[in-house]
Amino acid sequence: MKNTFIGIPMERREDLRFLRGRGEYVDDVTVPGLLYAVILRSSVAHGRLVSIDASAALKRPGVHAVITAADMPGGPPIVPMRLQPLPEFKPFEQPVIAYDKVRYVGEPIAVVLAASVAVGEDALDAIEVRIDDLPAVADWTVAAQNKSVLFEKPGTNRSLVFESRKGDADAAFARAPYVRRERLRTGRHYGLTMEPRGVMATWDEAKGKLTIYGAAKYRSSTGAFFRRRSACRSNRSR
Repeated sequence: MKNTFIGIPMERREDLRFLRGRGEYVDDVTVPGLLYAVILRSSVAHGRLVSIDASAALKRPGVHAVITAADMPGGPPIVPMRLQPLPEFKPFEQPVIAYDKVRYVGEPIAVVLAASVAVGEDALDAIEVRIDDLPAVADWTVAAQNKSVLFEKPGTNRSLVFESRKGDADAAFARAPYVRRERLRTGRHYGLTMEPRGVMATWDEAKGKLTIYGAAKYRSSTGAFFRRRSACRSNRSR
């Protein structure tokens, strides 16, 4: 059976809504008493997190709370591996917010809840953070030396060794008329959305009901749009 869809332009159902400016995003949804989450991120690649003083930030008008790992009973939640969640990766799972050390530039250190994004961003500058620098682990060659480890408990930066073999490579090289040895390097590559992800939650005390507005999957080349679905708002972060 011939596939009649290949090579034929398909009209997408959402195009008309976006072209008319009627797309709905999390930032378009407002409720009374809405607070915005603004994140303080590490500017240090690797270091011991000694102290966080948010007292000055809490005194600013419009700032309702500053959340750190110390405010989370039992410590911050751990981000599990989505792809190949092997048991060897368990000791290397990262917390959602730093609590003993920072391991990369941009790691969350504190979250400010404020009446507006601007108020929250200004409050970030009032938070005093002390980090004792440790040697950065910038690439695999440095990581392989294990002179500076990101996770102390395993004592190594190598989580596992994965081997795969097929055929006789040594024999193939021995018979090859020409052999070349060369080292190639490439930069990191990752997906980057056009709009930041966002989630908002509202609690109805009378009904005992939590309503969450969150991200749906990508539906068009204009980026992600958001549908009302089933907590916390952080669609803008620093």
